[in-house]
Amino acid sequence: MGLLVGAIFGGTLLMVRFGGLPVDWFSGSDSGNLTSGQDDVRDSVPADIEQDNNNTLGLERGNAIVRATRRVAPAVVSINVEQAQQVRDPSMELWERMGLIPKREYFQHVQSMGSGVIVSDDGLVVTNAHVLEGALKVIVTLSDGGQYQARLVDIIDRFDLAVLQIQGSGFPVARFSQDDNLEIGEWAIAIGSPYGYLLADTQPTVTVGVISALNRDIKRSSGEREYLGMIQTDAAINPGNSGGPLVNTAGEVVGINTFIFSDNGGSVGIGFAVPSARVQQVLLEIRKFGHYREISLGFSLQKLSPGMIRFLGLTNPQGFYVVGVTPGSPAWKAGLRPKDVLRKVGGEPLVSADVLYRLVYEAQVGDSLSFKAERANEPLLGEIIIEEAQ
Repeated sequence: MGLLVGAIFGGTLLMVRFGGLPVDWFSGSDSGNLTSGQDDVRDSVPADIEQDNNNTLGLERGNAIVRATRRVAPAVVSINVEQAQQVRDPSMELWERMGLIPKREYFQHVQSMGSGVIVSDDGLVVTNAHVLEGALKVIVTLSDGGQYQARLVDIIDRFDLAVLQIQGSGFPVARFSQDDNLEIGEWAIAIGSPYGYLLADTQPTVTVGVISALNRDIKRSSGEREYLGMIQTDAAINPGNSGGPLVNTAGEVVGINTFIFSDNGGSVGIGFAVPSARVQQVLLEIRKFGHYREISLGFSLQKLSPGMIRFLGLTNPQGFYVVGVTPGSPAWKAGLRPKDVLRKVGGEPLVSADVLYRLVYEAQVGDSLSFKAERANEPLLGEIIIEEAQ
C-alpha cells in the first residue's frame, strides 16, 4: 500500500501510447549457421537421441506462458493515430504579447502509437480511448503486417475504452476470460506493440508478471478521468502498450492494459488494466444497440455542510442535499424532488460522493437503484430505474 501511495504522490500517472522491444515467438527454429566443426559434432550424434533431445527441449520451452502467448499474439495489433496538434510560432510570441500582431494558432499533423486486440472475426478491435484522442486517421497493423484503415465505432470515455472496426473477415480473435475469479499472485502476460513506430517488425512484444492487486481505484484531479475497479499488475507495460491485452496462462484476455505509475516514463512495476468483464459488457451493448448506452439519473446533489444541517434542522449529518431534479428523468419518475435529503442509495449510506459514483460507475440501462431520503424530516423510499442518456 505504501508503494502505491508513494507512486501516486511522487510519480506521474502515464498513459502509455509508446514503448518495448519485439520478440519473435512464431519461429521455433534456430537461425544461426553452424561452423564445419559443429557440423562434425552434430553428425556424430545418433538421429534417435538427437530427436529425443529436441522433443524434450520443445516440451520444456512450450510452457503455459508460451502457449498462452501463441494463442493471443496473432490478435494483437498496433494502432497508428494521426492527430492534429496545436502549436505556436515562438518567433511570433513577442509580437503577439505586444499586441503588434494578432495571436495565431497553427496545427501540425503528428503521429502516436498504441496497441489493440481483435475481439471478433469480422474486425472489431478494442483499445483505449486515450489512444485515439484527437485522431484524424487510424491505421491498424496486424502481426502479419497487414494494414487497415479503421472506423471508430464508439468511445466510452468513462471506462477509457474505444472500439474500432476494420473491414474484412476471418481475422484472428482473442478470447475473453469468462471467469472473474482472478487470484492475486497468478501469472499475468502483457502483450502489445510498444515502439512499433520505430521498428519494421510488426510482431507484438510480451512481458510477464503477476496480478498484484484487484479492484484498485485511482483518483485524479478534478475534471480528469477516474478509474475504478482496475487490475494492478507488475508485468512491464511500456509506452505503446495502451490498449493491448492482459492475458492469463490459459490464453484468455483478463484485461486491457491502460496506464502505469512512473516517475521516469518507463515501467516501474505498477500498471493497471480495465477488467475483461467491463470490456465484454461494452461489446455486448455495441453488438446489440450499435453503441454503448450511457446512463442518466437526472438529479444533482450537494454534500450536507454544517451550515446546511443547522438551517434544515437535521440531526443526522450523513447524506446529500438534492439541488435539482430534471422533470421526466428517472429520478423524477421515482419521486425524488429538489430539497429532499438523500441518505442511502442501493442500500449504501452516502458518506461521500465516492459511494454514489462507485454505485453508478458500472450501472447499465435498465438497472435499478433503491434510495432512502427525507422530505421535511419525513422518510421517503423509492427506486430509480436507470435510462439511457439523451
